[in-house]
Amino acid sequence: MNDDILDNADGLYFSEVENEDGLNVELNETLKSNLAGLIEARFISAEQAREYDEDRWIDAYHNFRGVYPKHVPFRESEKSRVFIKITKTKVLAAYGQLIDVIFGTGKFPIGVSPTEIPEGVAEYMHLANQAAPGIETSAATPTGIQEELENPFEVGFEGDGKVLKPGATYRTSKFLDEAIEENIDSFEEGPHPDPQVLEISPAKEAARNMEKLIHDQIDESNGSSELRNAIFESCLFGTGIIKGPFNFNKTLHRWENSEETGEREYNPLFVRVPRIEFVSIWDFFPDPSATSLEECEYVLHRHKLNKSQVRGLTKLPYFDEDAIREVLSLGPNYTERDYEHELKDDQRSNDYGSGQYEVLEYWGIMDAEYAREVGMELSEDVDDLDEVQINAWVCNGVVLRAVVNPFTPMRIPYHAFPYERNPYSFFGIGVAENMNDSQQVMNGHARMAIDNLALSGSLVFEVDESMLAGGQSMEVYPGKIFRRQAGVPGQSIHGLKFPNTSQENMMMFDKFRQLADEQTGIPSYSHGMTGVQSMTRTASGM
Repeated sequence: MNDDILDNADGLYFSEVENEDGLNVELNETLKSNLAGLIEARFISAEQAREYDEDRWIDAYHNFRGVYPKHVPFRESEKSRVFIKITKTKVLAAYGQLIDVIFGTGKFPIGVSPTEIPEGVAEYMHLANQAAPGIETSAATPTGIQEELENPFEVGFEGDGKVLKPGATYRTSKFLDEAIEENIDSFEEGPHPDPQVLEISPAKEAARNMEKLIHDQIDESNGSSELRNAIFESCLFGTGIIKGPFNFNKTLHRWENSEETGEREYNPLFVRVPRIEFVSIWDFFPDPSATSLEECEYVLHRHKLNKSQVRGLTKLPYFDEDAIREVLSLGPNYTERDYEHELKDDQRSNDYGSGQYEVLEYWGIMDAEYAREVGMELSEDVDDLDEVQINAWVCNGVVLRAVVNPFTPMRIPYHAFPYERNPYSFFGIGVAENMNDSQQVMNGHARMAIDNLALSGSLVFEVDESMLAGGQSMEVYPGKIFRRQAGVPGQSIHGLKFPNTSQENMMMFDKFRQLADEQTGIPSYSHGMTGVQSMTRTASGM
């Protein structure tokens, strides 16, 4: 059998075999296997392209955790292994400031407001044939609205016309909204010439209702927690990734009294709600040639699933149950990457991926003709020469799901935001990378200061053994007596004092700590550094 040949034009694999008559016959492998091979080839390309970024993230993680890389050697004379975690302080300060700004109002940071000139809905509407307040209204004014206009707030009690009744504003807004909804046909678009005449703003009302719905759905799906995780990775590594929103089925737990037995029974309610999801930067692989998500032709999301989670994919729409059974029969295929070994705090070398499956989620473009051959249903308006966006899940060379991008308009459902934008790279720059050099210098001078203090503060003696009686211990303790040779003049034991250079080392440490403030843009007083004098060294001063 001849070697496999890869056709780069459309990503199809071919193989040549010889039949019984000795004639060469060219056979196509299954199209779905070719699709899986194409996706896995793109994953390898994206994985290789981000190796440099992974090295940056590993250094940032080590500085944040306060551990030296496993490959860093120390001289025999270096006794101290101290690591001063200034990077951790700076990263958490940046994270805290962003969280305070974004979530300071106590709700999810999304607001919906109408544009200056709304499209598809009127900016203002007014009641037809309505006069200004205090003027007799037209007979054409609907009765419900007229009653609300005559006494809009139901002001006053008997003998007192200045006090609002409890709930008056609620009742007015509630019943006025109902009256407007019942008589919406009596309204005309545009503002009324008289500014005192009742007007409504459908655009503002639609925006307010949409914002309320979004906040409720995100709170139900724990969206704030997912966004906080993404913001933290943005501060530490330079880029945060959010996926979604997607619909998912949520279980609402309910207990109800049974009509038959009279006992309480568990009767859950299943509702479909949207959800946003945090995606770790380690599991996200964008198009290597892109510098933003808008430029990406495809992205891949690497999942690490156990056997139960792979089985759970059968409950999601458009997943092929037969393909999932085939993957489970093939066995686990997860392999641990080098950076995963570096992220471990211990030296254990056993494979944590044993029993795990590597599932690739692909979002990107595909030729329409090839998508049809794979079995995707496309509109007749889509020409074979066009390209379409698809979503495919692949594991062990088997396609678990292949559908056309369900979003309208089609888009890649990921959002990437940098802490500090690098205009020539997809991934941004984080706080830890900005102060990497300062952190290394601070560690070096701190180690030298400690080693010097240990040397200059310890007991070091010079002993002339020829002047001492033989056979005695050199151990030193208070009250120790050394026996000397009789008649030998001079001092036999001399104490040595080594110079103390720790002050110079700590001066350099403080200098580079100040440089870390400049490099990160986060002054020390903003996170409570003591001994820093400034007008804004306290929270009230800031």
